[in-house]
Amino acid sequence: MKSKIRIISLIGVACGVFLSYLFWPNCSYQNLSFHQIAPTVFAASGPTSDPQERCQKYFDIVKAMAASRPSNSRYLTSRQIANHIDHLRVYLKCHIDLKLNETQESAILGRELLPMFSGQLPLVPRHDWTPFYGHEGYYWSRYVSTAKGRGIVISLDDANTEFACRLLQVLAHLGNTLPIQFIHKGDLSSASIETLLSVGNQNVEFMDVSPTLALGYSSIFRGYNNKWFAALFSTFEEIILMDADVVPFVNPETFFDFEGYNRTGAYFFRDRELSETLSKSQFDFFATMIPTTDALFNITIDPAKLNNNFFNFKSKHVMESGVVVLRRSSHISGIIISLALQYWFHSGRIMYGDKDLFWLGQLISGNSEFHLNENAAAAVGVMEANNTICSTQLGHFSKDRKLLWTNGALTVCKKNTWLFDFLSYPHLREKFNYSISKMRDNYKTSIELKSAILPASIEKLNGENSSEITSRFVKDHSRGCGGIYYCASSDEGGEVIDFSPQEQLRYKRITSIWNSPLIPVV
Repeated sequence: MKSKIRIISLIGVACGVFLSYLFWPNCSYQNLSFHQIAPTVFAASGPTSDPQERCQKYFDIVKAMAASRPSNSRYLTSRQIANHIDHLRVYLKCHIDLKLNETQESAILGRELLPMFSGQLPLVPRHDWTPFYGHEGYYWSRYVSTAKGRGIVISLDDANTEFACRLLQVLAHLGNTLPIQFIHKGDLSSASIETLLSVGNQNVEFMDVSPTLALGYSSIFRGYNNKWFAALFSTFEEIILMDADVVPFVNPETFFDFEGYNRTGAYFFRDRELSETLSKSQFDFFATMIPTTDALFNITIDPAKLNNNFFNFKSKHVMESGVVVLRRSSHISGIIISLALQYWFHSGRIMYGDKDLFWLGQLISGNSEFHLNENAAAAVGVMEANNTICSTQLGHFSKDRKLLWTNGALTVCKKNTWLFDFLSYPHLREKFNYSISKMRDNYKTSIELKSAILPASIEKLNGENSSEITSRFVKDHSRGCGGIYYCASSDEGGEVIDFSPQEQLRYKRITSIWNSPLIPVV
């Protein structure tokens, strides 16, 4: 009996401690907004003061008004997150853009704003960190100053090594000469590294970023979250950030030639246009963090960047992040803010993974210098009845309708879900003659690329600013593959792209190379 009472008491104490952690009054700057502080900064320093002077005054006021240290809890309220991001934006603006010297006090503030970082450097074989130690100032300013050259950057773990090996074979076929960095958190085994070194005949190196993370934070950032570290810690100045299951159909080096990239320093690809939308509170959470004007630090957002499906329809799907082309020195602040937003439960779970946080992070940082591809993502594959294409792949096309890359690998289904699908869908069991091995073999079959459908835009289908939207891109769980099949229709103004015989032959060759056995290069 006593032991039961003791256990109940311990549970009660644990619950009390946890609830106190969640709901203890927060008197830090996470309860102070930029708009509360900015007028005081203007009054104290004057509108004609030096920007660095305003920076110092801003941080002095923050310190004076905050009665406690900020919380590292992942359960901050939306208002506390927004305030935290306000101060982080100012901190990055001052220390990266304006080159404000870092003092002991400002370094403490920097660690509070970004508690996930240890301040250490990643492990990169053969890399010279002398320039980093030779510079003074803020960590990220010094880190970016050491970056040079162009390259492909891929976040990777053991689970996706086979995809990466197949990508290397395709890159070799396309004549890629860019160096490739595989970035991991110590979760890429020596066996995987040896395999990657043995295929494709590409110039590859490996970077372990686990030392850059503070104790206890590595497990928080998993899966797609690791792409932020790839974008942040690559030693290339200009990067093509790729997912391992991406397949390029042109030499990716040409991505750096895009006019939109050369004009802005960031080229993003659009997602498929779906009908899923955000609630008003979810939309407002992100929209109100964007500093459309900020006289204190001369931030002005290009109004054209506030005119897309996110703003017009509260769309949850604007960008696909399988390929991101980025000049890091001019966009590092936005990447840092995106990573911070991924950290908290409230802000990290509104959007799907990292995708739309790429462009939202740039706007929230005060940077509207990026270009979104003219075409939304398309369905690619073989035309079915009723003018539809259903597949697990997405196709991304240039302005003149040339296929640039796909994601989702190049098999019928990249997932090992045949057992679940076989048991879940009677019509699939019948389709494969009640043979699970036939279903498995079908999933591993190479896809055919004969056509593509660019469905009518949701703006064309729904008019402007419609509260409820429809789309001609629809998910179809009944086709299996763990529910990642999407069907696109060309009805109501969609566009069908039929690949020429020459294109089909070229795409078939790339598909064959991707699906071929992994052959070590001697």
